[in-house]
Amino acid sequence: MSNLSQPSKTPWAHLIPILMGLAAFGAVVGLGILNPRNVSWLLADFDMTLEYLGWAFYRYGPWTLPIGLNPHFGLDISSSIIYSNSMPLFAMVFKPFSSLLGEPFQFWGIWILLCFVLQAWMAWLVIGLITRDLWIKTFATGLLLFSPPMFSQIGFHNSTIGHFPILAAIYLILRANQNKRVLWWSILLPCTLMIHPYTFAMLVALWLADLMDKLFVQKKLSIWQIIVEMVCVFSTTLFMAWQAGYFMNVSPGETGFGMYRMNLLALFDPSGFDAANWSFLYSLPSVRNNNNYEGFVYLGLGLITVLLISLPMMVSHRAKLVKLLRCHIFIFLCLICLTLFALSNNIGIGPWTFSIPLTPKLFSFASILRASARMFWPVFYVIAFAGIYFLIRGYSKKIAASILGIALVIQMIDTSGAWLEIKNKINHPGAQPASSLSDPFWADAAKHYKNIVRVPVWNEQAIWEKFANYAAQNQLGTNSVFMGRVDQQKIERSNQKIQALLAQGKFDPDTLYIVEDNFVPQFSKTMNPKTDLLARFNEINVFAPGWLSCPNCIKINESAQIHSAISNDRLTRLGERIDLSRFGKYSKVYLGGGWAVPENWGVWSLDKKASITLPLPSQPPKKLIIDAQAFIGGAQTSQDVEIWINGALQAKTTLLKRFGNEIEVPLPASALNAEKLKIDFLFPTAISPKALGIGIDGRPLAIGLEVVRYE
Repeated sequence: MSNLSQPSKTPWAHLIPILMGLAAFGAVVGLGILNPRNVSWLLADFDMTLEYLGWAFYRYGPWTLPIGLNPHFGLDISSSIIYSNSMPLFAMVFKPFSSLLGEPFQFWGIWILLCFVLQAWMAWLVIGLITRDLWIKTFATGLLLFSPPMFSQIGFHNSTIGHFPILAAIYLILRANQNKRVLWWSILLPCTLMIHPYTFAMLVALWLADLMDKLFVQKKLSIWQIIVEMVCVFSTTLFMAWQAGYFMNVSPGETGFGMYRMNLLALFDPSGFDAANWSFLYSLPSVRNNNNYEGFVYLGLGLITVLLISLPMMVSHRAKLVKLLRCHIFIFLCLICLTLFALSNNIGIGPWTFSIPLTPKLFSFASILRASARMFWPVFYVIAFAGIYFLIRGYSKKIAASILGIALVIQMIDTSGAWLEIKNKINHPGAQPASSLSDPFWADAAKHYKNIVRVPVWNEQAIWEKFANYAAQNQLGTNSVFMGRVDQQKIERSNQKIQALLAQGKFDPDTLYIVEDNFVPQFSKTMNPKTDLLARFNEINVFAPGWLSCPNCIKINESAQIHSAISNDRLTRLGERIDLSRFGKYSKVYLGGGWAVPENWGVWSLDKKASITLPLPSQPPKKLIIDAQAFIGGAQTSQDVEIWINGALQAKTTLLKRFGNEIEVPLPASALNAEKLKIDFLFPTAISPKALGIGIDGRPLAIGLEVVRYE
């Protein structure tokens, strides 16, 4: 240890954080996502799909002013690159070179690698403010690098993986030399705004609080210097905000505050998203049940160890602590305000919640940052830094280095189960949103149309990503989008425009229309049956203007076409796959009670009973085929299933395989008298992973529906 415990002027010392960031990236994420052609991991998760597709449309879109506009992503309801969370900082840099980048191209792997390296680099600088010992700096940097809140965003919200701006802000606030602060803040804040608005909001609060400290408490800045800095920072920030497209007329977000909040015990709660647990040693199920995935700010056992050991030093050095607080009183007040906002008006303390009513206007205003729990991230790093600071100040270098080294090992091992799960997820992605557009019609249609329009129009349509990905691959425009903020008036005007087209029977010849079931009769009445095509492919109703009179278009079988004599409630065809995954058009429509949120592959049952309601097909079926998984594991070797249709028992079966189960349900004539089938599932052997001792999930699972079809 003595060889490394030298002043940080060692020429190669600056390489340490870079190598640490690279090594951590390789261990936690893997190198596969660095391949710019690898987009499968991005298309396998909802939020990552949005982030990638926003960029995929932007790269081929026209140049606009401001340059952040993204007109092909949304068409009539489009806005800008920022509202698809596609990180303008990188998107704007790569767009000019789009023709050279090849297809597909993703920069998110490069971004995540940069986040790891810069997280280590900024942690190195922050720790360097209190020690020059290389062993201590290395171990402390590792603790701030292995940050569970940062890692939890990987493969979830990629743009919010960037926690290094928070550490950069802490460094700029605490450094003794305040030279060039105007320059650095004028770079940091606009760049952060181009990464994610939540991170920017945190940094603006810290920056303003620091200005107050420097002016009123530390007396390091004059009023004139404050004015100059604010003018420079605000002018550059406003310019970048304009260019990124922040000033579009969109809804600021009127709901959500209080839902995505933080629990008061969240620092010690290792419960992550879904059933993930970030600690091998313990879990807090009572806290988990009253927490939210956005509220995940678990310290990790390594940092908890550091805090516990440093507490006596905080007490013995309380005079130093009080001096620090007085010197940064506005920063301290800012951190308290960020904490209160993160807790929201629905204050969770372990398993309990206490609600404070808000006026509608205040609630709407707070919902602009509805994922309020994220605002605690700066507090998280200040707490971690404080623990490291008093540990270093209270113990000898050897003891401090030893404690930090052991704590780093504990931190890495304790959290490894969760981040290895994330690594496996992004390197072995599941189903893709375009996987079911298999009919030859789709490939041919992309050659004849310029736009794909959903009817009716709304934000976050069912299976929006399926058509958005299809449009992106073929460089078409589409209104099949999901954006974090949208102009409701644009949606209303777009639907009025479609109604006018239907009334006049005049359709855009360059547009392929994707038609919801209840709009099929309107298209059927106004179409020209000699030239226009109304058909159904892969569960999807399409209206293709001029298709039948197109000499180069493929011929469509009569069986695929929709005729006016058929009720819009009987559009389902025999043999058609009714996909119940999140990529299935009807998953949310057909599923009744007793089911979880649909996943990429299908949907799990969550109770002893569950139900679905299916419309009958256009032709009388003889049976229903159900493809399902079975929850089998540990002592559970089978699952019993009873299937009731319209109140009558039709099938009983025992599933013995985890995957590949096919259940046949005969359909007697008496079941076909109504327009729909009410299907009830009973699961007498449903059991939770927790009861089997193979997980912490307490939900009683039985089967996972994948696909149903009539035959």
